[in-house]
Amino acid sequence: MAIAVLLVILAVAIIVATAFFYVSRIIYLPPKGRAVDYLNRKSRNNQRVIACIGDSLAHGNIGVSWVDLLRKEFPSDIFLNEGINGDVVWQVHQRLELILKCNPDIIILMIGSNDAMASFNSKSGKRYKRNNNLPNIPSFQSYQKLLPELLDKLISVDKVFLCTLPPIGEIKDSQVNQHVNKFNDFIRKTAQERDLSILAVSESLWSDLALREFSCINDYNPNSIPLMRRIYGGVMHHYIFKQPWDKIAKSNRQWLLFDQIHLGERAANIVFKVVKNAISKK
Repeated sequence: MAIAVLLVILAVAIIVATAFFYVSRIIYLPPKGRAVDYLNRKSRNNQRVIACIGDSLAHGNIGVSWVDLLRKEFPSDIFLNEGINGDVVWQVHQRLELILKCNPDIIILMIGSNDAMASFNSKSGKRYKRNNNLPNIPSFQSYQKLLPELLDKLISVDKVFLCTLPPIGEIKDSQVNQHVNKFNDFIRKTAQERDLSILAVSESLWSDLALREFSCINDYNPNSIPLMRRIYGGVMHHYIFKQPWDKIAKSNRQWLLFDQIHLGERAANIVFKVVKNAISKK
């Protein structure tokens, strides 16, 4: 009997480990249609090249890719998905040269959510520095320096759209969203000073959150174990049990952000519409 129990426990452990490595592989796959893919193809055919630069919210394998929605809407254009999971603004600097070699006509820049999470508390900052091999712990002060420097490098691009950042968690007056508001205020100020078009991603998502059909009871928890449990739990339910992201969100009493960070179907469609309206040919 004891041997049978041990065999069952061993089998369950093997299944869980296999599922974990399976979804980890999905998470770490690069997005499709990056700048390097475009440069290797060396084919433009008078198409617009639109570079979508950011983090996992653009990458789209944890949650829904609004970049893929744009590709379906504008099949005659080329969309470079330069969203990389976990990236902070410093990391975008390091990979920008290859993107600019593609001579993009339009850039959609939505970067700063990981900077906001990393600078929310000291443990998060140390974790980001270690996991991303960063030279320094991200901070709001470093973001204030690095975002304008990044925009300086985009001066040759005809049109740059700067996006405000989505919520982190779905409680509007939470400490973390007050922290995100500082980043968004700076993004708006920077766009105004540089005469750049601002895309109201944050505002559009909060407007939809006002329609939520149930109360949100869980605030954002930045600690690594509950954070990974929310992310990996959602990814497993989607890729293994084939549940829609929004259904996973609802089971966690979330409306738009299934793990309090990443976009489900409803949220990605909102971002898609904001960007679509901006880049539609007049």
